[in-house]
Amino acid sequence: MRVRVQFMLLALAAFSVSAWSGAPPPAPQAVSVYLSLGSRQCQDGGRTLAQVRQLLADAGVRVLSSGCGTDGMAYPAVCGAPDGRIVILEVPAEQVEAARKAGFALLSERPRAQRQAC
Repeated sequence: MRVRVQFMLLALAAFSVSAWSGAPPPAPQAVSVYLSLGSRQCQDGGRTLAQVRQLLADAGVRVLSSGCGTDGMAYPAVCGAPDGRIVILEVPAEQVEAARKAGFALLSERPRAQRQAC
């Protein structure tokens, strides 16, 4: 019986050491940022996806992928009011601060935002 208890304690200790390596979890490889297209209801206009990508390129930020979406905010149905359309871009985690300085915000700050086809 005593040997069995010692074996169980040894197995528990080995499992505990292997389960916790002491290293922090890896940082995410990419982070989603967004920027409003500046488009309005009942009107053409606003930025294009290519123009928004160029804003990041000009800031020295590499774009890993891009797409479109809505910001999840409610707007009155009035011609000329914002329509909530955004561009969503994936950027390297280490370049997020540069993207923010260029006017982009973290998509995680808009929990109701939705991705949509461009």
